[in-house]
Amino acid sequence: MKRSRRTLQEIISDSILGRTKLRGKITVANLLITLAVVLIMGIYIYLRIQAASQQLINSVETNAQIKAEDDLYTTTREQAVLLDSFFENMSRNTVIAGASIESILSNQELSSSTYWDANTALTQLPSGSWDNANEEIPSIFIPTGVNFSPVFTSKLNRLKHSELIFPSILEGNPDIVAIYFGGSTKETYYYPNIDLANIVPADFDVTGRQWYISAKPENNPNKLVIWSAPYEDAALNGLVITASTPVYDDNQRFQGVTAMDIQITRLIKLVSNAKIGETGYAFLLDNSNRVISLPPTGAMDFGITDENALLSEIIDPAALSSATPEFYDLLEKVSQEPEGIFTLTIGNKEKKIAFYTITQVNYKLISILPAEEIFADKTAISEQIQGETRTTVLFSILLVVAVFAFAALITFRVSNNLTEPLSTLNNAATEIIHGNFNTRIQLNSGDELETLSSTLNTMTDTIKDLVSSLEDRVSERTQKLEQVILEGERSKSQYEAIAKVARAITTQKSLTELLPEITRVISEQFNFYHVGIFLNDPTNSYAVLAAANSEGGRRMLNRRHQLRIGAQGIVGYVTSRKKARIALSVGKDAVFFNNPDLPDTQSEVALPLLEADTVLGALDVQSTEPNAFTDKDLEALTILAELVGIAIQNARLYEKMDRSLAEAEAASRQYFRENWNRLTNEYKVAGYSYTARGAQIITNTEEQEKIASQKEVVVPISIRGEEIGELSISIPETEKIKADQMDLIRAVADRVAVIAENARLFDETTRRAERERLVTDITTKIRTTNDPQTMIETAINELREALKISRIEIVSKKKKLPD
Repeated sequence: MKRSRRTLQEIISDSILGRTKLRGKITVANLLITLAVVLIMGIYIYLRIQAASQQLINSVETNAQIKAEDDLYTTTREQAVLLDSFFENMSRNTVIAGASIESILSNQELSSSTYWDANTALTQLPSGSWDNANEEIPSIFIPTGVNFSPVFTSKLNRLKHSELIFPSILEGNPDIVAIYFGGSTKETYYYPNIDLANIVPADFDVTGRQWYISAKPENNPNKLVIWSAPYEDAALNGLVITASTPVYDDNQRFQGVTAMDIQITRLIKLVSNAKIGETGYAFLLDNSNRVISLPPTGAMDFGITDENALLSEIIDPAALSSATPEFYDLLEKVSQEPEGIFTLTIGNKEKKIAFYTITQVNYKLISILPAEEIFADKTAISEQIQGETRTTVLFSILLVVAVFAFAALITFRVSNNLTEPLSTLNNAATEIIHGNFNTRIQLNSGDELETLSSTLNTMTDTIKDLVSSLEDRVSERTQKLEQVILEGERSKSQYEAIAKVARAITTQKSLTELLPEITRVISEQFNFYHVGIFLNDPTNSYAVLAAANSEGGRRMLNRRHQLRIGAQGIVGYVTSRKKARIALSVGKDAVFFNNPDLPDTQSEVALPLLEADTVLGALDVQSTEPNAFTDKDLEALTILAELVGIAIQNARLYEKMDRSLAEAEAASRQYFRENWNRLTNEYKVAGYSYTARGAQIITNTEEQEKIASQKEVVVPISIRGEEIGELSISIPETEKIKADQMDLIRAVADRVAVIAENARLFDETTRRAERERLVTDITTKIRTTNDPQTMIETAINELREALKISRIEIVSKKKKLPD
């Protein structure tokens, strides 16, 4: 039984409530009671109001849907009427332009040439067509084959008066790109002047254009304004539509067609920018069921992914490679009625679609709005009603909560008075934990808590003393550690300098590049403002500055600064006595040389550069601070001086080796040239000529020059950089050598060089072997006797026979004895 009760206590202790403070436990108990009451009251009020509010919401939903659909239809109709008024205005302008031409053609008084004479103003081009000056207002074009009769000339003169009317129409209507008249006799008047003769072919027949054919009497007996299908203008004017109307004279004889190119880019922007709800959009459908200005959202809805279609303002459904079935359903429904509104499911989402006909051009404006936006107002009203319901419920609950909150407040105040001394002790302990050892607890309760507060105050004083002592020891050790770290950093910099100098020595062989690099590295790593390297001259009389890193040092280099060894400055002292010298304060050093190029020097050290026991020069380091050089600096600089000495000796050895190698190479080339000259003289052959008839030896210089005068491609035959001949190729004068042929010629020349050299080496080896054999034979015969006279005779006979000569003499030479 006890075991069961102890386990329950453990469970309570491990819970959040068990770990809560006493004041919190009392407060939580009261809040739980209050919360239970509020929940019961809220559920009751909510159930009572929910039924009434649902009925109101249903009624509002129906009215909101009807209003939203009506707004969508009204917006579409208003936009369509606005577009229709634009096309109506363009239609009136087209009629005005046509009527102006009819009036001009009917006025015979305008036929005179006093205003403008076609016979003199028009120029026939080489192609046979006729053109007017580019400075005139209209562009006039007459194709080849047109007969300039007096009647035709009179018509042209009258039509020229159209320039008094058409420019004002263009100026007053910026959407009109061009106005033009095509006559039944094939003449064209085009505003503005675009030099039409240089754009169209010479036989351009305006009566064959579609806008002309559509407006002719047989196709347009009612003399209506005919609208073309929209198209992309080749002159980059965007989307253009052409309106045309027939022209008759006063005798009702057909004279031609007046037309206008109208830019509808502004209309497309108007449609694209139409406000259709929040996410809705609109587009046009022309009389051929082609889609105009479909926005990206629409293309996504209908699954149109064809790149050509997406890049164009006009989409032909018949040419689409991909589109959803809903797209074609929409086109079919819209084509059946002049106006209306219906619902269509697109991509698993309902869409409200309203459409209205633009009567002037028989286009249709289509607006699409997601159904979820149609119900947006309904949802808002529903949420408003539900919100009011929740507000009422909450207000009622708050009234109940207020009563219980008052009781909870009284309970909280009582528990706070009971636990306040404990809170004071807890806060003081927290301060002590965070390092505030000046905290003091003041309790006058007269019970155990007051005793506990005194004990905590005593413990705080003890801890404060221990911490203070520990901080002093930590501070002292920290300073020592920082000093060690600084020394380590300086040592690291010095070792890096030594490593960099050693690396430079291994990579650089030239003193002119090595010594400046060494001065730069030492200056950067040791932070000394001037580092110089002096080298003794050949007579060991002067130490000459060879490299320096500072500005003053570079000036000294330019004037070839030098110091007399053993007589001038610290450098002169070091180079004469072969030991380092340091001036921690240059003003107190009698040996110091006051250099005007280095006025900021406060301390200086110079170290000899030695190779064995020979002084090569000195390493001079100067600082702007007095006492700048430590013992470790001197150790590092001494190592660097030794390295520099080794580097100087190595560089000089490299230079000596390079000179010896150059002399050996020169001797080898001389020997090589002499061998080839000997072979040329022995064989008496100037070269070889290879033709279709075979190989031919060139034996004299004239023949060689004759062949050389015929060559066009010459490639040298070289061995080890020495040219031993040339390979010349004769080619026909009409042909040019190709790159691959040239590569082949060079490859053959290289192969000839290798073969020739091998032959020369073989010949030389053979000669040497023959000479050794001959010497051996003669020596063997001489050794067959011990008589000197016989030895001499044998030697003479063998040499005469071997060299093929008639006379050999051996003359003895008496050696002159010294006095």
